[in-house]
Amino acid sequence: MDLHADSEPEAIVLSTSDNVESTPKRARNAKLFIKPFSFLPSLLRGSFKTSETHTRKYWETKPGRQATEHTVNKYYSYHITGGFGGSGGEGHNQGGDGGPGHGPTVYFGRPQAREPSDFRTIRRGDLKLLKEVRLSTESGVVSRQSRGVDVRRIHHAEIRGNPGIVTVAVYQGDGAEEECRKHVAKYESIWHVNIMQLYGLVSSKGLYAMVFHDELIPYTQFVRHFEHSSILRTYIFGYCATEAREVAGYISHVFSRHWTDYIDLPVWIQPRTGRPCLDFIRGGAGIGSELHWWDININTPCLENISLDAPDSEDAIISSLSEDQYHELSSQPSITRHQWFEVSTEYPVGPGIFRLDSQCGTCVRITEPFQILREVALNWYNYENAPDEPLPNSWIRYNFPCMFTLNLELNLWFPSYEIRQAWLAQANHIFAELQELEHIEDYVCVYRVQFILQIPYKHNIPEGYVFVCPPEDFRTNTEPHANSYQWPACPAYWSLNPSGADRLSTEDARILGFPAIHIETIMLGHSWDHSIYQGLQRFHEGKGFDPYSREVARQLEYPLFEVLSDHVPFPAREVKFLRCYLQDPELCRELGHFL
Repeated sequence: MDLHADSEPEAIVLSTSDNVESTPKRARNAKLFIKPFSFLPSLLRGSFKTSETHTRKYWETKPGRQATEHTVNKYYSYHITGGFGGSGGEGHNQGGDGGPGHGPTVYFGRPQAREPSDFRTIRRGDLKLLKEVRLSTESGVVSRQSRGVDVRRIHHAEIRGNPGIVTVAVYQGDGAEEECRKHVAKYESIWHVNIMQLYGLVSSKGLYAMVFHDELIPYTQFVRHFEHSSILRTYIFGYCATEAREVAGYISHVFSRHWTDYIDLPVWIQPRTGRPCLDFIRGGAGIGSELHWWDININTPCLENISLDAPDSEDAIISSLSEDQYHELSSQPSITRHQWFEVSTEYPVGPGIFRLDSQCGTCVRITEPFQILREVALNWYNYENAPDEPLPNSWIRYNFPCMFTLNLELNLWFPSYEIRQAWLAQANHIFAELQELEHIEDYVCVYRVQFILQIPYKHNIPEGYVFVCPPEDFRTNTEPHANSYQWPACPAYWSLNPSGADRLSTEDARILGFPAIHIETIMLGHSWDHSIYQGLQRFHEGKGFDPYSREVARQLEYPLFEVLSDHVPFPAREVKFLRCYLQDPELCRELGHFL
């Protein structure tokens, strides 16, 4: 019996009468086929017929006849019509001792056609889980608490009879079926080489799973395989970011959504090809938003004919990337360490290189004020939109107690790309000049400075005025493009006179009930570990430059850093937030936060 989908349907009449010799050969074969179903003893005697018919969904009882439906296998179904009485007597319904009776008639037929699924149905027994993919020993790759679903876990597995490793997302718990179905719908809606591609589905007693093509591992796990080479890690980051940016654009076009809706999708890697794949389910094990692909404007070429494990893979990458490209990739947030630190308000700051000693709580300026190519605008930003009155002398007046708080910020953004590029091109030269070998991870390339002035909320503030200096007073020199800034000697003061002619001292203001004026200085920058600087050395050597000279910076026309002759340490603290929020009075006193 041909069970292929394209075979013609056939009807078979099978007889199970006692005269086996007179039974057609086809019927005898069918009898052997039916014999194992011992729960139907009536099939072992009499005669029966098969045909393609509509299958019944209910029991049907008639005088002298019964009918029911059973399923033989996934290809055919059948129903049984009870036999008739023998000839003679009063007829069929009241048969006597007449001729031989007729056994039940069995009708075999195909089930009603269903729309074929786009994905295989995989038996749980054919799927062998090999290991759970974890980022750490404490937690699974994906852990979701969603409407009763306890967990969605990722495994590597093998399918019986199929070579290679596949990736399986297993769902278990209340609502797992619904959650899995929703996720399947997402993967069904789009098909792209850089999106996890669904292969098959598993459904078994409260367990549901999606099986994806290929072995997929988290980006971070893949990159750890190349810890020995900063150049390879940097290239992998650039290539994955380029692919992620392109596929995010494709997804946004298909679904008519903005690309920012997809910046936090997890990213997996096919280790066999090195190709990145985005996962539609957020909260996964990929790098997700850590990739920061939206900040990268360069296209990293795909080295399809080069194995990253090959001995000459670094040379191939050095040849494929320009110095500018490599410097930009090396300065991305996924590779650098972002540093925020508060410094004393008594010292000048600005863009350049600082060494932060967290253990001693100090900071040292290493280079001269950085000579950038364009002017930086200085403006107070009024966060609370407090009513202000500019005065003819460029000072600004604020009337109390018409308002109860004041929150001003002078936010100096310098061209971070330009500063980082220049630093990475000559960092090894600076280290050689300083004979620095041990603490290079503490060197911070500062690209942003914040001066914050605030008066916190306080009840019963007496009537008075606060006068704030113009932003230009923060410049420490008049040289063009020289960027060094510091709090002036008197950035703000209280006065009872609307003209501001009579300044109240800090003590007098306190006695009269005015709150203290709080100021602080915060710097933001990037630092790199030893391996990045070693990769720069190797890259510059591969391009034919002396890595301990300024050749690269001069060739690319970058601004040059000059090392300060006198390094004066001053108080500094690493912080997690871009202001102290007055939560540590001792720190405020140490860093000169109160006027």
